[in-house]
Amino acid sequence: MVYSILAMLPFVTALLLMVIFRFSSGKALMISLVMTVLLVLGVWQMDLIHVAGYFLYGLLKAFDLLLIIGGAILLLNTLRKTGVMDVISQGFRQISPDPRVQAIIIGYLFGAFIEGAAGYGTPAALAAPLLVGLGFPPAAACIVALISNSTPVPFAAVGTPMRMNMANLSAIVTGEGGDITQFTTDVTRRTVLYLGVAGLIIPLLLVIVLVLFYGKDRKASYVFEMVPFSICAALSFIVPYYLLGTFLGPEFASILGAVTGLVITVWMARKRILVPKHVWEFASDAPFGTVRNAGSDAVDTQSRHVTKKEMIRAWMPYAFIAGILLITRIPAFGLKAMLNSVSIHVSSILGNDALTYDLALLYSPGLIPFALVSVGMLIIKRDSLTGKDVADVFGRTGKQVLMIAIALVSGIGMVQIMLGSGVNHSSLESMLTLVSTGLTAATGRAFPLFSPILGVFGAFVSGSCTVSGILFGPLQYQTAGMLGLNKASIIALQMAGGAIGNMICIQNVIAVASTTNAIGEEGKIITRNLLPCLLYSVLVFVMFVIFG
Repeated sequence: MVYSILAMLPFVTALLLMVIFRFSSGKALMISLVMTVLLVLGVWQMDLIHVAGYFLYGLLKAFDLLLIIGGAILLLNTLRKTGVMDVISQGFRQISPDPRVQAIIIGYLFGAFIEGAAGYGTPAALAAPLLVGLGFPPAAACIVALISNSTPVPFAAVGTPMRMNMANLSAIVTGEGGDITQFTTDVTRRTVLYLGVAGLIIPLLLVIVLVLFYGKDRKASYVFEMVPFSICAALSFIVPYYLLGTFLGPEFASILGAVTGLVITVWMARKRILVPKHVWEFASDAPFGTVRNAGSDAVDTQSRHVTKKEMIRAWMPYAFIAGILLITRIPAFGLKAMLNSVSIHVSSILGNDALTYDLALLYSPGLIPFALVSVGMLIIKRDSLTGKDVADVFGRTGKQVLMIAIALVSGIGMVQIMLGSGVNHSSLESMLTLVSTGLTAATGRAFPLFSPILGVFGAFVSGSCTVSGILFGPLQYQTAGMLGLNKASIIALQMAGGAIGNMICIQNVIAVASTTNAIGEEGKIITRNLLPCLLYSVLVFVMFVIFG
């Protein structure tokens, strides 16, 4: 039991530093990494060369993800600099005058699309300012954006969280004689099932929160009249989300599911199908369409009419991304094998035959299509951009990626060392095996109930579904094995919990509050999002009980 407690110390330390002392995930994970190294050298008595080998393997695994993150952030910064995001924002203003409908279209569906294309906290940071510009109270905009940013999260940036967590688990899965490709398929199918079916309530939750906390009249009828539209909006996203995740894999579920949902729901809103005749209003003295910033007068946010031609042009980069992803991910087109043939291969890292690294460079969505489309946009817009503008895009992207890199390298390196700590001179089992043993003894067969909550907690303190999975995925996998539970189901619960935790994660709340002039209301935002977070987590567990 003593060794189980020691093995848990890096996890506990990281969580305490982030929750109590408000350390960034990068600083906290760096400290936990150092603690892990000291423990494996002093207590587990690993050879230094083995420790270095597992850390380097983790560093290379982190590089996979950083390529994707860099491309996604470069794309977003490019679209902002070229004015494309401004046009998209103006177009949303013309769809419906009802804030409840706007919340579903922008927060839920557009947010899901941005999550599928870019991820890493960008949906809430983009959707919330759009909602504020439409007249939403800043705190309401934050709450809507954060609650919405849950269902699509495991498949953000073309499936990066799922891919990264599977990469983190690949050594342990293959070490047990498993097939990581098949395991990824199994986890993806369960994740879209759990999150999808349970997530049908999300659009209605947005309506409930708006009416309950921000309505001029808090009548139940203002919620009930939105039930048909909310359910149809949810189904328009969840049905393709489930089918894409089940039959095509993690890359397409969120991005193409959201595109389908956006097209259907925007069409319904424009045609007034299932949209209440009554236009609901906020309990504010500022009229809808204006925003009252702290210390200023109400500012008119209604802008010029955006033509259909302008909207089509604004959405073309995303159309290209979706098209490129389709033709490069479906084997029948023949490009998938060709792109995968260009590979970086590193075998026997520092003489450890168990550590072999492969990266299909051109198959990484960070390069094709994210970076490709970004560079194409900069070339097309070269007449309206200065050299300083282009330098700003790349400079800003580099700084953002660097901040993320510290947390990822530290977290993945720490977990890989823990996984390899079973090779030692102390005859102790690996650190993760001992942690799993302790959790098994503490929770027994009730462990699945706590599995999504563990994922939520990891995202709450780290700000990332990916980091949550890196921290707890291997632990959950081994605990599932010890209890005789389906490992794919437990990892799906972890992924679902990590996604749901985005509703309340500290970093996202601070980021979105700072972009909407809601500084000082972070506690209110977390408190009001806590119940939807717990409700969604319980429903995900119910899906596990029903479907297995």
